[in-house]
Amino acid sequence: MSWLLVVQPDPVQAGVLREALRGQLAEDILVADSLEVALGAIDQRIPDVILLPTLLPAAVEDYLVAYLGAIPSASHVQILGLPHLERMTDQVPARRMRSLFSWRRRVDARAIGTPVCDPAVFARDVIDYLANARALKKELDLYSPPPVLDEGANRRRDPRFAGEDVPWIVLVHFAGEDVALINVSSRGALLRTHSRPDHRFLKRNDQYVRERSRLTVRLDPDGEVPVMGRVIRCVPLTSTGTEYEVAFSFDDSVGLHLPATDALAVVS
Repeated sequence: MSWLLVVQPDPVQAGVLREALRGQLAEDILVADSLEVALGAIDQRIPDVILLPTLLPAAVEDYLVAYLGAIPSASHVQILGLPHLERMTDQVPARRMRSLFSWRRRVDARAIGTPVCDPAVFARDVIDYLANARALKKELDLYSPPPVLDEGANRRRDPRFAGEDVPWIVLVHFAGEDVALINVSSRGALLRTHSRPDHRFLKRNDQYVRERSRLTVRLDPDGEVPVMGRVIRCVPLTSTGTEYEVAFSFDDSVGLHLPATDALAVVS
């Protein structure tokens, strides 16, 4: 069964949407009152459609889209903006109230040009989006190859070594924490973390904008080696508490004294 994730901090608008969808959808529906709650829900289960507030800041929406783009099983997800829902007979006074989102205060939608939509009409749009998401998901399942955990052209060609095969790599530090090294090659590493990668670590869709991020590898006895690169994939793991399997691609080949590197040097 598909399911719908709604990010809506306004309890009044959330109630109107629930009422409009009630009885029309068999899908599961979760209304999250904050971005963090929504991200936690995504970690547990990938939604088919996400509804986002119209006034969501671009940077926040960009992070959500980038995070979904890093999750292999989320390529079918449809994202739809939330208009201000108002029945034709409703009279909504212009008022200001405190929002559960720190970046947003609720005001009269008509006063600031926010699109206004009848709840029943919008509910039909949501049903169409869910149908499109289901069809796309089915098509991807049928015709897409299974995701490769160590994707990336260079990662596939280069030999990879498990953490126990490179005991001189004594520590990997990434995104403010010491992380587990699953495997490593001269062009990238597969990590297991306890924290969701933040925006600066995620791959951007715009090929002309590349936010550089880094991890630090500590070698024995050479000390710390900073490595620049980016996250190309993030898979939430929820079997034993939420962890993340993160594929980090190096911008350049890094000298980590890997066995393959030494063997090639001898052959040369």
